[in-house]
Amino acid sequence: MTPHRALDAYRKLLSEVDAWFRSVQARHGRHMKCGSGCSDCCHGAFDIGPHDVELVRAAYRGLPASERAVVRELARKQVEVLGLKPPYELDGMPETAIDALTERLGPVPCPLLDPGGKCRIYLDRPSTCRFMGLPLVDAEEGVVHGEWCEKNFEAAYPLELPGVPFGYHSWEEDVSAVPNSSTPRYTFIACAILAEPP
Repeated sequence: MTPHRALDAYRKLLSEVDAWFRSVQARHGRHMKCGSGCSDCCHGAFDIGPHDVELVRAAYRGLPASERAVVRELARKQVEVLGLKPPYELDGMPETAIDALTERLGPVPCPLLDPGGKCRIYLDRPSTCRFMGLPLVDAEEGVVHGEWCEKNFEAAYPLELPGVPFGYHSWEEDVSAVPNSSTPRYTFIACAILAEPP
């Protein structure tokens, strides 16, 4: 499978996440505030896997040169605070060390947010961004990630609502079957951008 086809295959899998998210909104939208104009979940350092590294880098390459320069400088400043050096790998780093890095950076905006709070690569945003706002409950194996946006579900407990579970583990298996050659393989969004030549 060529790199281009692999990325297309991954995008197709991401569309399954989007369809799940929309289905939860259709069923429980009265309890949810997610929508255009809110970028609360787009602050801080988020770790992403190799498929999302490739996705972010491809989308970054598609931005106009002037935007790439702005994004790269924002990413550089964040990576400087994180103290990471090329190849920016998080593989093998203990979870406590990764948490310490995110705390060091604090709630700064993602370098891909524009001044109005809109994502510059929204259609190609990582899976982490697509799962944000809802608890992640596997349809067969239960709670994977039991947190959700504090603006959502103020009057309901989403872990008990019907229609929230997603086939996460089988989705992950499908993702792992898609080839990738990303370096770094597991890193932060800002690092993925810096790993791409200017």
